[in-house]
Amino acid sequence: MESHLVADIREILLRDLRDMADEITAIPEEHLWTPMPGIINPVGTLSHHLCGNLRHFVGAVLGGDGFIRDRADEFDTRGLSKAALVEEIEMTRTAVDTALSQLDPARISDAMADTPPQHRGRSIGFMLVQLCCHLSRHRGQLNYLRRMLAGQRQHAGPS
Repeated sequence: MESHLVADIREILLRDLRDMADEITAIPEEHLWTPMPGIINPVGTLSHHLCGNLRHFVGAVLGGDGFIRDRADEFDTRGLSKAALVEEIEMTRTAVDTALSQLDPARISDAMADTPPQHRGRSIGFMLVQLCCHLSRHRGQLNYLRRMLAGQRQHAGPS
């Protein structure tokens, strides 16, 4: 039986991943890897990083699904197509859904394994909240970039 906290986090992560897939679908393929002035990571990079992060911490660490993260690749994958990114998001949704629906609520206060140094010793509950915040922050960036790119296309006609 899932705890209310885990159920709520699962719902939020699945919702935001679904919305992220919609954002990626709305961006023309040629703009997935377009960097904006003053912005380090384009939309495709943000999406790929968020999937790697959740598949590692939720799918692999909590769910034991065997996913092996290549964090460097998350920031150097400009060749992925829109279809590949959307598929990756769906695989991430499946990994999150499976891991969190099977997470024993008695473990929520246990220390999270394999955390970044700044979160060492923190609980699984803390890390799940942190992962929601991380996804939300970058999803907001992704949404803003999509809207900037759409505005750029509207103003890019012949002068």
